[in-house]
Amino acid sequence: MNSNFFNTLSPRCACNSSGIPHKPTKNHNQPVSFSERLTTILAGPPTHRESAQPKPNFIIGSHTYEDIYDLAAGIGAAISPLDSTVCLCTQNKGIFAAALLASLSYGFTLVLPYAYSEQALKEVFTRLNRDDIKTRTAIIDRPMKLPQGVSAIHPLPRPHTAIPTTPAILPDAEFCHFFTGGSTGKPKIWSKTPRNLFAEAFYLSQKFGISASDRIVACVPPFHLYGFTFAVLLPLVSSASVAADIYTYPEEIRTALADYNASVFIGAPMHYRVLRESAIASESLRLAFSSTGKLDKADGLRFQKHTGADLVEIYGSTETGVIASRCRAMGDRAFKPLDVVDWKIHHQGLYVRSPFIAPGIEKSADGFFSMGDRVRLCSEDDPKAGFELIGRADGIVKVGGKRADLEEIRQKIKQTPDVEDAVVIAHPTGRGRENTISALVQGDIDSIQLRKAISTLLEPYAIPRQIKTTSAIPMLPTGKYDRKAIEVLFFRSK
Repeated sequence: MNSNFFNTLSPRCACNSSGIPHKPTKNHNQPVSFSERLTTILAGPPTHRESAQPKPNFIIGSHTYEDIYDLAAGIGAAISPLDSTVCLCTQNKGIFAAALLASLSYGFTLVLPYAYSEQALKEVFTRLNRDDIKTRTAIIDRPMKLPQGVSAIHPLPRPHTAIPTTPAILPDAEFCHFFTGGSTGKPKIWSKTPRNLFAEAFYLSQKFGISASDRIVACVPPFHLYGFTFAVLLPLVSSASVAADIYTYPEEIRTALADYNASVFIGAPMHYRVLRESAIASESLRLAFSSTGKLDKADGLRFQKHTGADLVEIYGSTETGVIASRCRAMGDRAFKPLDVVDWKIHHQGLYVRSPFIAPGIEKSADGFFSMGDRVRLCSEDDPKAGFELIGRADGIVKVGGKRADLEEIRQKIKQTPDVEDAVVIAHPTGRGRENTISALVQGDIDSIQLRKAISTLLEPYAIPRQIKTTSAIPMLPTGKYDRKAIEVLFFRSK
């Protein structure tokens, strides 16, 4: 592992492993330490550092970088010295960036809920109390019902007030707590350090050549780590600009890409799926990213054909950050781990060791973490060729005493004509490790036709006992399947 990168950060760029050329940056002879780079970020907006005119925007068409730093000063002034942890309840990317700067400068930690509904916030604060993380203040920008005992502040900028440039939080101290809802309804918490987050952003900015000339349109909310990293941190460390809104529907995505003259698009597989029949008039688009789930190959290649942009698939998780990437247009069949990530395969399981991994999660004695995914080497002769994903380790279940692979069943269902998408889930029967299988299928086909079609593709024990068809599979704002909603569909049928 090239851990030296995270102590000394050279601003020089080269081509990344997918062959996408980087944009040139200033060439300095001496590498910059992580602490120096972080201090430079806190020192002020690009206008102060480089006297650029006109003042560059953080939010395209509205808030400048100066505005963000003024807001960071306002947040710092509004937070009580007794507040060691503050909950960030907004989807405003500008407030996210300002709160992050204020957190580092003034020494309070941040909590990022996985959603802002009354129920989600109740679950989050229950978990915080259980872990003895005391939070009595939330930053909001719109009315919302907060749990009892939690007060709201509406941040106001303090123009021309500099924030402290020396970080008040140590590089390896936990300072951002990210939540994931999970399919069980019990939120999980992952805590990250400044080095976890900022070193990753510095690395990705360099790898993919993100610069001040880039204009980013994102479809993933910033409270999700993928959206946080690519739509808040990346522009912040590279002086790029980002569109204010979060886009879901094909027409609004097409309009945003064109209106903002976007050069970088941040999406999830569901966004590339809804765009597959769309002609996108955006000559400026050079790079797109996809994460949070498996991207359908046809959707990705169709997007690249329509836009001419290189589409990079990101593999990682909230707890690990980015682990690997691939670009099919560049001929990548497999995911190639970042050159700062150590990895190994044991009994088809993927294990990684990375400086981006949350410090509090369980790892082996030599620092490796199980990703929970089954993989295989793309080439037995060349391990550097990377790996292919073949399913979740917990996607192998017992049905009728035999092993069934949920991902394999899903792929067989998707081969059926008129099927657009499918989700396959397993329900424990209560008899040992036995399960029954259910499938929710999106497409113009009824369950009787589908069952007949897949009977020739699957072993009898692997055919889902319950099959429901729908016009649209429930999705979360992050682009992942809403597994709680999907399970409710089957539960209610009983």
